[in-house]
Amino acid sequence: MKRYVLFLMCVVMFGLCACESLAPVRSPAQSAPPVPAYTCDKKDVVPVRTKAQYSDDYGTMMTSDAAALSTPAKNYRWGIKNSSTLSMAYFTFYVRPEGRYRYFKTTIYIDRGVKAPMTFFVRNNDRKGDVLKSVTVYPGQTVDVDVEIRGIKRLNIWSELRINHDKAEKIIFGEPEFYNCK
Repeated sequence: MKRYVLFLMCVVMFGLCACESLAPVRSPAQSAPPVPAYTCDKKDVVPVRTKAQYSDDYGTMMTSDAAALSTPAKNYRWGIKNSSTLSMAYFTFYVRPEGRYRYFKTTIYIDRGVKAPMTFFVRNNDRKGDVLKSVTVYPGQTVDVDVEIRGIKRLNIWSELRINHDKAEKIIFGEPEFYNCK
């Protein structure tokens, strides 16, 4: 009886492994499935568009220039992007929710000029603060980001340092906003 049960377990495991190997292979450069946003029936949304809400730390600028914010997937109405072409793909900036909002939402895009994936960190207060979220973005990919920030006064958003990865023409944080659920 024990041999029969062991045999059946092996057959089931083999079948599961065979099914897993038949699944379509997804390349890392494809868009990741969207991460579900925090669910709210109604939102109180505040776009991050003013100097009081944003400050550059290294290599970024806030803009509403349509040409600067166009990507193959979407054209953003406002956003934060690299201020010039980067041969060293790295930048950092701050946004200030001042403890008034529960969530921060944006979309990150990096162009195909960057030759390796980049990891972006959303931290509490500064570069040494607690990591609230880390997101890896592949060249040419667009990723939605939604972070809970309850009670936080300042967020530091920065990328890991990438040296010798060709030129980064566009690294975009599209339409960043703070919001609360009503």
